[in-house]
Amino acid sequence: MKKTFLLASLFLILIVILVLKQGTTPSWTHFQKEYFAEQISKLQAQLGTVNDETKKQQLRLGIASYQNRKPEIIDLILPNGKVERCKTCHIGIEEISNSHPSNTVGCAACHGGNPLSLDESTAHAQMYGSGHPGSLNVVSLSCGGTGANGVACHAGNQEQAKNEVDLVKTSLMSTKAGELSVVRRMFGLDKTKDVPGLSKGQVAFFYPNPLQGRPNEMSFRQDCLSQCHQSGGNIPLPLSQKSNGQNVSNDKIQGNGCETCHVLTNPTHTYSGDDTTMPANNLNHGVVHRLTTQIPYTQCNQCHNQGNHDALKMGFTVRPDLAKVVRDWQAGDTTWTDRLSDYYLPSEIFARCEVSLDCIDCHTRQDVMGDDQLHTSEYDAVHLQCLDCHGTKERPPLTKKIDNLQDLAFEEQITNPQFPALHIGDEILMTAKDEELPFIRHKGDNWILSSRVTGKTFNVPLVFGSQCQQVPDEQGADSCHRCHDRSALHY
Repeated sequence: MKKTFLLASLFLILIVILVLKQGTTPSWTHFQKEYFAEQISKLQAQLGTVNDETKKQQLRLGIASYQNRKPEIIDLILPNGKVERCKTCHIGIEEISNSHPSNTVGCAACHGGNPLSLDESTAHAQMYGSGHPGSLNVVSLSCGGTGANGVACHAGNQEQAKNEVDLVKTSLMSTKAGELSVVRRMFGLDKTKDVPGLSKGQVAFFYPNPLQGRPNEMSFRQDCLSQCHQSGGNIPLPLSQKSNGQNVSNDKIQGNGCETCHVLTNPTHTYSGDDTTMPANNLNHGVVHRLTTQIPYTQCNQCHNQGNHDALKMGFTVRPDLAKVVRDWQAGDTTWTDRLSDYYLPSEIFARCEVSLDCIDCHTRQDVMGDDQLHTSEYDAVHLQCLDCHGTKERPPLTKKIDNLQDLAFEEQITNPQFPALHIGDEILMTAKDEELPFIRHKGDNWILSSRVTGKTFNVPLVFGSQCQQVPDEQGADSCHRCHDRSALHY
């Protein structure tokens, strides 16, 4: 009896000691130990594939370094003297971009929160967009704020084109203005394409919708206004998250403003980087903590080409061949046929070049980011037409010679390493709406387009001087598609 009582007492004391020890061990030490263990596993896996003895020794030293490393508070001292401790927990997080280095920009400039705290709830309190600083309802504080060096970021600049935070709020992907006007006219609420009461800076989610007070108002709000780049917009849930037609998770994948384009995702919108604080099964994250301006068409596909909206029935129909679409955003495509099956819905008409290129190889900065004008039709908002690259029967495309190092064309090159070097004297194309196309340049007798995603080059054929039977009064893309058409049913 005494022996049993003694063993039970010892067991109880052990439990108390473990609980007390766990309570006094800060959570950040667990994150760091988990990170060290993951790095050791990766290096050990590499060690088994290497034959070179020098490289093997380097890997062994790396493994020993992590094995001997102890958790410690990581202080990041910024040029302005402020201290941040975010990397004490987020020790393995990737650098967001070369132009936003953490040792000068820090974390709080974009994310907000309390960067000195090592307690999760306190550190994450008052974070912009609850961890998604690109959301349009907070983007003026994050992307549109001021860096640690006191320099304005993407708002407050003298050149309007650099104030993307202000411009994007007027873009069609933020306002849905074009679709609003179509639906309003369809239901007889408006006689013109203008949207009364819609002002600069508003997004469709906060705009009194055209069916307010009617029975199908909620359907309109959920099925039509939700799928766009505004804060709170829901992106269609990937097939991999569905089972027998039923969602296997109640979580929603949201379009979070700037992040929707500039942070690449995988099919499940889950994280696969080295930050151990972000579980691999947690939705609503990019593949890694990284911004990019090289946006492949597969990123656009997370919203576009998923199916068809029916404005009359207020419904959304998933494309019937979606199972064939390549779902891995990073895998890329090997053939033109692969791109074709990914790119377009069955029965859609398009030109061959539209499949060979990525979306951002045609759509300009102002097409995507907005031009400070609140357009109420998609046609008015789109800046690029076929004639801007290919010209017409009467004239070649408009051009411009670079004669100033302050030209905005150099800004485009800085943001995309795939661009070939731009020099004074280079001749580039211009759109009919006076926007530069620095990725299309004159080379000898040819016009060459450099892909903004891969860097691959394409020769741009001109209508001028060709056998094209184009009608002078019909110069839009729809007219070109009558002859230069393909269909996703024909691959």
